[in-house]
Amino acid sequence: MEIWNSLFNGTGAWSGGVAHSILILAIVIALGKFIGKYKFKGISLGVTWVLFVGILFSHFDMTLDGNLLHFMKEFGLILFVYSIGLQVGPGFFSSFKSGGVKLNLLAVLVCLLGAGIAISLHYISGTPVTTMTGIMSGAVTNTPGLGAAQAAFSDMFGENSSDIALGYAVAYPLGVVGAILSFILIKAMCYRKGTVVSAAPQEEKIDYKAEEQQAEAAIRKQHSEASDTKFISRRILISKKSLNGKRLGDLRFEEVLGASITRIRRSGLDLRAGADFRLQYGDLVTVVGSRESVANVEKVLGNSLKRLDEPNLIPIFFGIVLGVFLGSIPIAFPGMPQPVKLGLAGGPLIVSILISHFGPSLKVITYTTASANLMLRELGISIFLACVGLEAGEGFVDTIVNKGGFVWIGYGAIITMLPLLICGLVGRFGMKLNYLTLIGVLSGASTNPPALAYANEIDKKTDEAAVGYATVYPLTMFVRVLIAQMMILFLC
Repeated sequence: MEIWNSLFNGTGAWSGGVAHSILILAIVIALGKFIGKYKFKGISLGVTWVLFVGILFSHFDMTLDGNLLHFMKEFGLILFVYSIGLQVGPGFFSSFKSGGVKLNLLAVLVCLLGAGIAISLHYISGTPVTTMTGIMSGAVTNTPGLGAAQAAFSDMFGENSSDIALGYAVAYPLGVVGAILSFILIKAMCYRKGTVVSAAPQEEKIDYKAEEQQAEAAIRKQHSEASDTKFISRRILISKKSLNGKRLGDLRFEEVLGASITRIRRSGLDLRAGADFRLQYGDLVTVVGSRESVANVEKVLGNSLKRLDEPNLIPIFFGIVLGVFLGSIPIAFPGMPQPVKLGLAGGPLIVSILISHFGPSLKVITYTTASANLMLRELGISIFLACVGLEAGEGFVDTIVNKGGFVWIGYGAIITMLPLLICGLVGRFGMKLNYLTLIGVLSGASTNPPALAYANEIDKKTDEAAVGYATVYPLTMFVRVLIAQMMILFLC
């Protein structure tokens, strides 16, 4: 019994010690991730179960030392937002090109409407802005927004606000369900049977087959290739670090080797292969040419998966250093009693987006494998949510039962559904979007992976929902982090 008390209740020889803290944290994360694997009617709260398990443990006085808990929470948040930035950075600026502009405008409108509703409810009901910011973040399942709000409050007042995490936890479950319910209502209101996939204008799509045929024709003409020469198309990995940041046109593959790169896949996005395009270590390029010419290009590019598996930790931690530094710079605004800071969420997020996008131009290798990025992201978010739950759980039940927590659920439902329904009408009748693209955009605007999973279940034959989600997700993530911070900084 003494060992039990010392480990779980923090009493005895291990009171507040490392063993006690690691044990509690590990159990909370393991249980939360285990429960998160199960779905109810196809819907799962995923990693957010870590938050609820942490709340449960904290309710029964099983928590961490206060200083250690604060450090682990902030460190987990930094790992999470930095890995998010590395993921979305390569496509961040390209998402504004062509038809992506109007999709991003629609997504930003969803964000602004949600913030406007949250602020209005704050003034109408008298609910503290800290609570309402947490409710807003939970209603749109946006964990970086939660972290940004907590970091901003801590920077301003030198202490944490449990209300932010409580509001988030109360609103989150219905945030998932409410988004899916909104999609069902949009379909019933705006799309008759048989017009779910309409003839509405689609976003510009690259005709890769036509581009490959054009590349073949150019190579034949330039090298006097016989018409019966067999051309192939092969995907090759760039695994030589010396090529990082090189302009594609400077390599002269088409002139010298008789092969052409027609497209580049980076961070899950297909990009055009223009002469001014700068290659990045880890890019997957499509090469068209004869077997011999493609083999020669392969020797130049490397195509070694083993080399790519080597982690590049220096850019990651150096980027975190720059992010923390940027987040600590005070920015003065007229009328503000004290300067504003981007904080430990905003600073690393901005730096990671910039460094992953402009890294090749600066000869900086920012590449991480998809699995490595996912591991870093999941580790960070799990640690962060566990600490948030362990910090906020003491007053959770009392909040629900005695302090109007059930009303918070209603506020969250309004913040979740009303912007989606309004923007659903705008997207359908104002922008003439088809249903699959629209719900993909709205899922991205809500930063809501379960909603995207629902959209993908409907979108069995095309990838329009996923493309819509990916187009708006980078900007939306940045905007939601910024809004959560601004609400705390300007309204508290």
